[in-house]
Amino acid sequence: MKQQKKERESNLKVWTMTAGVLIAVLGMFAIARVPKNDELNDIRSEIKTVEKQIVQEKNSQTENSAYKQKFDVVSAEKEARDNFLKVISAIYTKRKFSETKQEKELNDFEKVFPGKEGKRFIKDIGDSYGYLKNKSTNVYFGDLTNVTHTKIIVITLVESTNKKEITYGWEFDYNLKTQKINSFKEINIERN
Repeated sequence: MKQQKKERESNLKVWTMTAGVLIAVLGMFAIARVPKNDELNDIRSEIKTVEKQIVQEKNSQTENSAYKQKFDVVSAEKEARDNFLKVISAIYTKRKFSETKQEKELNDFEKVFPGKEGKRFIKDIGDSYGYLKNKSTNVYFGDLTNVTHTKIIVITLVESTNKKEITYGWEFDYNLKTQKINSFKEINIERN
């Protein structure tokens, strides 16, 4: 009996020491995982910066919204659509003329799309040759939340001189107020 009592006490001591060591290790691990004040201050600072950016963007969106201003969105979109249809349809069709006539035509296109990005767009696509006809050009508008940065996608289907159909597409960041291209990129259009 005395022997069993000693074994129980010994086992109890072992379990108590094991539990104590385990609690001590877990306590040290928990203390090590507590973030330092510098880290918390950095995170708080980042959160405040992001919150300010969100407020600024909301204010910008509200200020440039077509709904806030008395701005005729329908007329502006129609004018933009007409500009893209006029220029792209004229470029991607059969064109044979002298260099001076080509230069005049490119200058006319640059008047339709004024500004640095408009000139760059005309320079990139304006010297396109080797097409019989423009089969179709379509202009699509994205959601209108900011009239100074409207997403426009233009897709044109042309027939080349070897009778193949080719599709080209561009995505524009367009200013409906000034009718200027803010930026553009060519997009890949896959046809089945």
